[in-house]
Amino acid sequence: MPHNVPVETSLGCFFGRDCIYLDLVTFEDRTTTVVLESSINGNLCTMKQADDFIPYTLRFRGVLALKMIELDSCDWPCESSFDEIRDSEWVRTLGGKVTPRHRHFYVQTYDDVFEIVCETYEFEIGRVDA
Repeated sequence: MPHNVPVETSLGCFFGRDCIYLDLVTFEDRTTTVVLESSINGNLCTMKQADDFIPYTLRFRGVLALKMIELDSCDWPCESSFDEIRDSEWVRTLGGKVTPRHRHFYVQTYDDVFEIVCETYEFEIGRVDA
């Protein structure tokens, strides 16, 4: 049975619509890498931050599938603003290049929600120049 688990980052877990902001979405490596960039509301992290807004880069690598929907139109269940969906039915139904390394993530930003199946992710504080 699929279940959502909040992802623990260097800032802890993220909760609330106002936690993850999004200014830029880019695709690298012919779309196998999806990059989200903007700022995290430090007051809505489980490890409270002195800075109200912390720049971040969230990079998903080895992407096989991506869904995006506007937040107010979304009915996907979530535990936090950044979850991993364990025992994902979506991953099981994907064909092609899916392997046991692929993981299913859910990211809720202020305006949009992303579901991503990928091999790995990197969360970095601060802007990263490509």
